[in-house]
Amino acid sequence: MEPEGKHRNSIIKQRILAVFGLVEIVLRCTLTMNDFQGLMMQLEGSDNGAGSLEAPSSNPESQSWSKSTEPTKPK
Repeated sequence: MEPEGKHRNSIIKQRILAVFGLVEIVLRCTLTMNDFQGLMMQLEGSDNGAGSLEAPSSNPESQSWSKSTEPTKPK
């Protein structure tokens, strides 16, 4: 038993909207993954793998944690 007239058009409209909704979801996921992949490639292409972040100083006096991790000398 086939729907007729306006009811059939309504069903077709609902199906078309559902298809466009699915296409939108797939497109958003694809674009998001593409942006993420581009970001990862930029990080891999950098010198130290951390983008524009600066490397820590090699001077132990400039590192606040170095004083707390040094063993204390007995007096």
